[in-house]
Parts: sequence; structure tokens; C-alpha cells
Amino acid sequence: MQTRNQNDDYIIEMKDITKTFPGTKALDKICLKLRKGEIHALVGENGAGKSTLMNILTGQISMDEGEIFMEGEPLRLSTPEEALKKNIVLVPQELNLVAEASAAENIFLGNEIVKFGVIDSKETQKRAKEILKVLNVEIDVTQPVKELSAAYQQLVSIARALAYTPKVLILDEPTSVLTNVEAENLFQSMQELKQRGTAMVFITHHLDEVMQQADRITIMKDGKLVEEVPASEITKDEMITKMAGKQVQQLKRVKRNVSDEIFYEAKHLSRKGEFEDISFHIRKGEILCVAGLVGAGRTEIFKCVFGITQSEPGAHTYIEGKEVAINSPMSAIAHGMGYVSEERRHDGITPSMSVMENMVLPSYKQMLEHGLIDYSQAASLADQYIKEMSIKTASRDTLIKNLSGGNQQKVIVARWMAKGVRMLILDEPTRGIDVNAKGEIHNLIRELADHGVAVVVISSEMDEVFAMADRIMVICRGKVSGFIDDVDLTTQEDVLKVAFQ
Repeated sequence: MQTRNQNDDYIIEMKDITKTFPGTKALDKICLKLRKGEIHALVGENGAGKSTLMNILTGQISMDEGEIFMEGEPLRLSTPEEALKKNIVLVPQELNLVAEASAAENIFLGNEIVKFGVIDSKETQKRAKEILKVLNVEIDVTQPVKELSAAYQQLVSIARALAYTPKVLILDEPTSVLTNVEAENLFQSMQELKQRGTAMVFITHHLDEVMQQADRITIMKDGKLVEEVPASEITKDEMITKMAGKQVQQLKRVKRNVSDEIFYEAKHLSRKGEFEDISFHIRKGEILCVAGLVGAGRTEIFKCVFGITQSEPGAHTYIEGKEVAINSPMSAIAHGMGYVSEERRHDGITPSMSVMENMVLPSYKQMLEHGLIDYSQAASLADQYIKEMSIKTASRDTLIKNLSGGNQQKVIVARWMAKGVRMLILDEPTRGIDVNAKGEIHNLIRELADHGVAVVVISSEMDEVFAMADRIMVICRGKVSGFIDDVDLTTQEDVLKVAFQ
């Protein structure tokens, strides 16, 4: 390779990048240029190749063909460590923090502050606080990250990237678990980095954020470049059409009639340090959306409802009016409940298993024949849901880890549909999912509710809450701050007022 004469403003040039995985061409001659002091949005449906392209730029995987230049010099990275030495830093969509280590230790992991041959804990904590302050985050930096909410873990991950003083910063779905306030703080930090000359790649399915923050936009579809365009020269609707290759149905509210019959009721659920005196009910066929600021305790409450954690004494739970004890996920499942975690890669899927195996996990006992799973029954069920839910997979035997995030989520929802649950809890069900897959997940949720399933949707996306909810439950600082029954006459401002009560 030769040194390339280029505009001094370009810090990165990726030319004709091609990558093939078994059975699929992930990238087909993709070109991407990044300017210093620019926010460059990379958009496309799940499976478009965005993350693959960035994994090549950060040395996570190798390209089959193509060239990369950094500041005019040829660049070929074999490892992520080589990328970090070039100050090319990725904040991945799926967090890779060390659960037992503190926030400060995670921020400087691989980039340790050493004094006299040992890690300087005092300076590490001081610098960690300084970086988090840039993001307007105040946490105890000595606290293990496993004790932090998903939102604060995400902010720690972003802080770790900033600790490298990046020349190129890649943010993959950085706001997916953040509140509006936290996201605005992040955007302010991005603008400050931009003024310092940092080049940023912003990967997100929140297209309003793209329109507000990006200077330029690259649109990808099926591993190919559709268009690169200044953000000022394209509308959100045009972008969606180019991403999908077709007109896409936007999120729309569907008014539904809901039964008066209560399926599940909880009274006085409490866990010290997490939530206090939580009482609520959900009716058969109702979609109850749970809103509130990140860190309010929504996830913790419904982990308790599903038996993952236990309430303190004094709590009561009822199913169809009969008091029951749900003290484990197995007992929750036995009572007809299902749960989809916000961390699908860690808690939802089994990566080493196939699509079919993941789909039938809760139902395997019903499929046993002479002590073995009836393969034909499992295959028939998997094929049925792959077709009904438009799951994009080469076959039922494909490893689930090879599917896009949206298709993985469909498999997890199909798992509970196949089980025949009567109540399903979904925590951030469309986090990191493209606009088409999001609409499909919403339709699946409505279909479940139409068949009488009580559905709880925990969501940080207010558009999603208003599109889906029959009723809204608002949580603030571990307490129920209110219920909103007439969603059609409610605004986001109304929800925030309840959240801040």
C-alpha cells in the first residue's frame, strides 16, 4: 500500500471494504470517510453491516478486501489493542465491563494509571470522577459496576472511551438505555469533543437524534452503501425509506378494548435500596407500559415480580384473585408468566445454541419423548414462528449469535409465545432494534394482548410508551408516582410531571 494524498480534514478513509461470513456477504465494497471535528451518523436496519464495518475499523475482525487510511497513512489493524494505540475507540452496543470491578477500575481498564509499578487507586478514582463529570454523571466510582443500573453502566463504558482521549470515537447505540436528560448531557459532550477535532461515528436507530446531532449521514442496507449525504439535505422519512428500501409504517397508536378482569395483582412489594411499597395490577389483554427515569427501579421491580429476586415480608401477589407465592423464575413460569430481559445477550439468548433450541427452551418438557426432545415437534414449532414472525435466519439450526439484534429479540418473544404464557414482562423490548423490526415487535405485542395475554412493557422511549400503552405506570425513585389511564389525553410532559412528583 502507498501513502494516499488526501484532504487534511479526513482522519479516516475506508475504501472498498468487503467482508464475507459463512453464507452471507456482510460488507460489499463499502466506502466511508471521517472528517476531524465531525459527527458522522451510520444508519441502517439490523444486519445492514454497520457494526461489522466498525469492528474492522477497531481491529475486532479482519477485512477480506479493501484499504484503510488514517491521516493519509495506510492502516491495517490486527487487534483492538492496535486500534487503541491509534486512539480509535469503540463504545459497543453490548457492554463489556468487568462486573466485579469498580466503576473507576473499569474506566481505566487496559489504560491503568500506575505509580511505582502499581495501580494508583487514588489517582484512578480522581480521574474517573473528572471524566464522569464531563458527562454530568455523579456516582460512587468505588462501587462495583454490577451494582449499577444499565444506564450508569453505559455511561461508565462511554467514560472508559473518553479516558483514551480518542481521535476517532465510535458510539454504537449510546443512548439506548439513557433518559432524555442523560442523552442531552452526552450530546453536549459530543459537541465539545467535536470542537476539539474528534471524529465521531454515531450508530443509532433513534433517527431524531441523527437529524439533531449528525453533520453527515451514511446509509447502509444489506452490506452495501446506499448513500452518503449531509444531514441538512435529507429528511427523516427519506432516510427511513432508503434504509428499508420501501415505505415504512411509523409508530402509531392503536386504540384497544381491554377486559376488566384482573390477571395479576401485587401489593406492598419492597426491597431495601431498590423499591418500596409497590402495588399495581394488570388486566387480561392489557398492555401496561412502565415509564420513569433511568435508575428509578423499574427493572428491579419486575425482576421481583418474576421471582428473580424476593420481596421483603409483607408483600402479597395474586393471580386471578388467588394469592400465590412466586419465589423463583420456575414458579413464575409455572403460573403462566414469561420475562424478556433488557440484556438479551447476557440473560436472554444462549449464544452457542441454535435458533430452534433457543426458541423451545421453556417448552422442552412438553416436547420430551422417552427422555429426549422430539426433534420433529421442535422443528415444526420453530419453522412456524420463523415464518409467522419473519425471522431472518438461514435455517432453524443457525446459531442464534449469528442473527441481528432484532431477529434475536423475535426469537426470545417467540419462545414465550410457544410456551403459551398468560403474562409477559418485556424490559426494553426494542432497545437497539431498527425501525422495521421495532414495528414488527410492537405488532407481536399487540397480537399477544389481543389473545388475552397481560403484557408489561418497560420502556425508556416515550414514543414507544404512547404507541403501545393501554395504561401507563410511572415509577420514580423506587416508588409508584402515579398511573395514567387515559393515554390518548396525555402528553410526555404529563408523564414527566408524574415522574418528578
